[in-house]
Amino acid sequence: MTEDNENADVWTDGQTKSRGGQTLPADWCDQPVDPDLEENLGYELIAWEKINVVDDPDQVIFLPDSEEQLRDDAFIVSGENAVCDLADKR
Repeated sequence: MTEDNENADVWTDGQTKSRGGQTLPADWCDQPVDPDLEENLGYELIAWEKINVVDDPDQVIFLPDSEEQLRDDAFIVSGENAVCDLADKR
C-alpha cells in the first residue's frame, strides 16, 4: 500500500531500489520459488465474496467477509474478463 498523501509516489527505505533492473534485495532472493503467502511473504489471507452485478453481467464486485474492512471501504469492482483462478495460471 502507498501513503495517501503527497509522498504517495516517493520510495521509502523499506522498498526495493531495483527499478533500474539491477539486483534484487537479499530478502527477496532468499525466498522459495513457490513461497507460502503468509509464512514467507507476510500476507494475511482473508476471505472475499464474489458478487455478480445484476444490472451489468460484465462486472463483478468483491467484498471482504470482515465488517471492519467494509467500514474501511474495502471492495473491488472489476470486469468479469479480468477475473481468473490463479491455480489455472500455474
